[in-house]
Amino acid sequence: EAGNVYDPDGALICVGSLIKRKGTDLLLDALALIREEKWELNIVGEGPEEENLRSQAASLGIEHRVHFCGFTTGAVLTEMYEKSSVFILPTREDCFGLVILEAMCCGLPVISSRYADGAYDLVKDDQNGLIIDPYDKRSFADAIMTLIRNSGKKTGMSIASKKISAESCFENTSEGFIGALRKSQEKL
Repeated sequence: EAGNVYDPDGALICVGSLIKRKGTDLLLDALALIREEKWELNIVGEGPEEENLRSQAASLGIEHRVHFCGFTTGAVLTEMYEKSSVFILPTREDCFGLVILEAMCCGLPVISSRYADGAYDLVKDDQNGLIIDPYDKRSFADAIMTLIRNSGKKTGMSIASKKISAESCFENTSEGFIGALRKSQEKL
């Protein structure tokens, strides 16, 4: 039931399992504070929290702006990223949010929870995204509004995301790994 986003600046996407740990409920709380802006959220994923999240969106009065898209991968997911303007990861806990890198490869600015360990490796705060505390719904909402309202900032962050994600390509990462193996063999 993916929605037709009526404002490309407000096309938000959140990708992940619909489980409590992923913090999608925290994102909905923050979005409920943004009544005056044009935005729509596509939630990509499935899981046991879906009905609770649907109920929460309805009780917050934002159900018409929140679209549950189910689980998807590959070209369909890439297209969804590319039609979005901001990627949001509101997780309560994540060892490495691979979805951050996926979104960056598609040129999206990232709003990530400070509880996603990979965020500190990938998100250069205020360069290609923003790192937030998802429990502070007012500052979370402010971060979202900052990007919705500022197309120039979003464009700059989009370019930075592409550049930073390119640094994490297979060739660059494998060179570092091989170098580390060589050094460890030299010590033997």
